[in-house]
Amino acid sequence: MRSIWKRKWIIAPIAVVIILAIGAVGAVALAAPGDENPPASAQLTATTAIQSTAGAQSTTDPQQRQALREQRKAKAQERLARQKARWAQARAKMTPEDQAAFDKLLPTIADQRAALQQAREDLKGTLKQMRDLVRKYKPQTTPST
Repeated sequence: MRSIWKRKWIIAPIAVVIILAIGAVGAVALAAPGDENPPASAQLTATTAIQSTAGAQSTTDPQQRQALREQRKAKAQERLARQKARWAQARAKMTPEDQAAFDKLLPTIADQRAALQQAREDLKGTLKQMRDLVRKYKPQTTPST
């Protein structure tokens, strides 16, 4: 114990760590769900959670489903455009040999994307047929009042 007191310089960092830990715990405790002004990180987390569950909710309205599909497609197109921009930046920095290899891979990616899209459509059709077949044998339930 006496050797710790000989190293007094270590006391200040330990005190700072303890104070920061207490402050972090206090901030989390104060960010209760009923608070009107939660800390920014808690608000960001809550907003992200709401947005992620909004897409997971099933809706029976065909227009809402179509709108969600369109949103997803638009986001996928945006991601693809950002990816292509990053690839173009990386290609500009490449050596000529690497650029040639990169250019050979681009058509392969396009072909594989097309094959994947076709496989998705085939799977979608097969799953629809399966659901239709199973629906015949599903017990009919009466709605509860």
